[in-house]
Amino acid sequence: MMSLERPLRVVVCGTRFGRVYLRGIEKLKDKFQLVGILARGSEQAAKCAREYKVPLYTSTEQLTKENVDIVCVVIRSAVLGGAGTNIADQLLSKGINVIQEHPVHYEDVLRCRKTARKSGAYYQINSFYSNLQTVRSFIDVTRKVLKKSEAIYIDAACSMQVLYPLVDILGQALGGFRPWSFKLDNDNSEKNPFSSLSGEFNGIPISLRVMNQMDTSDPDNHTHLLHRIVIETTMGSIMMTDSNGIVLWNPTMYVPHNIDDVLDLYGENEFLDFQVTEPLLPIEKRSYKDVYNNLWPNGIVAALEGFRYKILNSKNDNQLAQYELTACQVWKNIGEELGPAKIVKGKNLYPTSLKDL
Repeated sequence: MMSLERPLRVVVCGTRFGRVYLRGIEKLKDKFQLVGILARGSEQAAKCAREYKVPLYTSTEQLTKENVDIVCVVIRSAVLGGAGTNIADQLLSKGINVIQEHPVHYEDVLRCRKTARKSGAYYQINSFYSNLQTVRSFIDVTRKVLKKSEAIYIDAACSMQVLYPLVDILGQALGGFRPWSFKLDNDNSEKNPFSSLSGEFNGIPISLRVMNQMDTSDPDNHTHLLHRIVIETTMGSIMMTDSNGIVLWNPTMYVPHNIDDVLDLYGENEFLDFQVTEPLLPIEKRSYKDVYNNLWPNGIVAALEGFRYKILNSKNDNQLAQYELTACQVWKNIGEELGPAKIVKGKNLYPTSLKDL
């Protein structure tokens, strides 16, 4: 068991999305100490190293388990054509714990898990979105509702860049994946930005729409949504409007019959007092500045705290390992049905609020 007397020393690999990790670590100075940035040596990486007053490493050879406890690998994995998987494996072979940003191919997760076991290190995929406040609320309330009711169907939509997190969100909310199956329904035409699939997830009928498009000149933008999910149950529906948005509870509309066998629309019954829609959390105004400065870094906080607890308490994570591998299989199966992403050219955007309309 690692000592609890000092913060865990962390290196962040990658300074694009890695900047969100840097902000998250900054919120946890009593539990984590940023001791370096690992990158190829770009000006962006050098700037981040100067800002956080830490060394800039350019090779995994410069890191050992004597000078770092955790590396957050926040660059593209092998399945996306990046070096993230090889870097993660090299670090794990040194006995350094690694948390890797999604998505990661099934075979690569298996490889990293084997290396981690051999060297006595911990490895974990961070699907990121499942730790955001909105998504966490959706997962938690779904679990509670399903203890008292039965799921009827799932209606879900996402962009292809965040398909793996969608699988993880549903897996956590529903308590697993099996049995699952997916079949492509539409012709994936050029005019339709979404590819539609139907099937089952954890034995529940599912309708899934994936925006299977990408602007290769700006792959991080020009998506129409992150995650939108509705889980209908025998008691009502749980709706997540967006990963950064709100969660709503809609009780099932039911009109009982009166003694004359007429729909009791205007009489006295308990169903009439139900609110049509209830937000799980107080609805607050949230700008994208709030998302990038608080909501997302707080998601990193949640992920790292869980990883820290496991490391410090030498927790067996075989169950998580099996869960991650199964999630990768589901993600892979959906991807095979979807086929390659359609290449599009994103349109110029300008900020528009409701008052502008």
